[in-house]
Amino acid sequence: MSRHHAHHHRLLRKLDWGPATLSSRRPLDAIIIPASRKAHRLGPLIDLASLCDTPLVLLASHDCDINEAATLVASRPGSARVVLVDVPTEIDQPALRLATSDKRVRAFSGDRDSNLSLKRNIGLLLARHRGWQKIMFLDDDITDITPDDVNRVAYYLDTNLFAGFKTLQFPDNSVVCHANRLAGRPQGIFVSGGALGVNTAGDRALDVFPDVYNEDWFAFAGEVQRHGVAHVGNIGQLEFNPFKDPARATFEEFGDLLAEGLYALFTDVGGLHRATENYWARFIEDRAKLIEGIQLDLAGHETHEKVQATESLKEAWKQLHTIQPADCVEFLGVWEQDRQQFGQASRQATRRTLDYHAAFEELGLKSWQEARFGVARMPELAEVNSAGAPR
Repeated sequence: MSRHHAHHHRLLRKLDWGPATLSSRRPLDAIIIPASRKAHRLGPLIDLASLCDTPLVLLASHDCDINEAATLVASRPGSARVVLVDVPTEIDQPALRLATSDKRVRAFSGDRDSNLSLKRNIGLLLARHRGWQKIMFLDDDITDITPDDVNRVAYYLDTNLFAGFKTLQFPDNSVVCHANRLAGRPQGIFVSGGALGVNTAGDRALDVFPDVYNEDWFAFAGEVQRHGVAHVGNIGQLEFNPFKDPARATFEEFGDLLAEGLYALFTDVGGLHRATENYWARFIEDRAKLIEGIQLDLAGHETHEKVQATESLKEAWKQLHTIQPADCVEFLGVWEQDRQQFGQASRQATRRTLDYHAAFEELGLKSWQEARFGVARMPELAEVNSAGAPR
């Protein structure tokens, strides 16, 4: 029987992080940032794209305003191309309309509402429409990443489908796993979509990011089962309080349960065919014991942080007890629908190379602009009207 694992090191391949002289036959085609924070926080990542002379695509929503981002780009030196895109919460485009976004499926995650997986999938299809072979996703909270790291990603994408980083400073974990660490228990970190190179060359089906917490672990699943995901370095992210809002634990619980359950399965006994209702019944029971054990370890040491963590664990436990083994099996089936649909769309997108205007039209993205370093706006592409035509 597979149980919760403190880490999943066996599912990674740690590659050489050595000489910066590693040179790829082909550099990255683009750095893609799914952004939701205020634009002024993007300075270090914009500077990184400039230093690497790598095209930058900003997929913006929530608090990130593309006009403010354009002003920020204009204030910095550089020559790389920069494209800024407004991403709505939902897009009426068949390739991006996921079954895992269905209202019934989202209910398993406490009606979680996020467009992060949408942005990642847009990035993949944009790469195919543009004829790009290598892209790198960088979340807007990533820190401590250098041009050498970017070069290393490009190098390892010559021979790998993914090239990922662990986010160690501040650890990239779920609320439950943060609480596990706070209780003094061993807690590992896996590579994530936060800083991830993706090989988009050829016309093979690309791996979808489903609409669930830990969407990146699902996208890695095929590579994990084949020979492990390439681990090419360690970086940081902005520090935050994972226990500030207990609802965070509610929204994460279903995706965390599924991802941890699948990766325990991959580590111990085999593939997806073993993820039956009986398996999930046992793993849900084990997950409940894990949460209860963390609560016991935190009890009696009532710092403010531990009190907050305990409240978050209560919410995770409550959400866990709304989840049935059949829900887990149902999600895996719905995820497979998304894999098939998105995989087909990603292959069709390779039929001809499109310019940005045509690519965004194809993706149903109507509001975008192009900016240049040291220039306020590119006049010919300064704004895009509601029909998608430059004005």
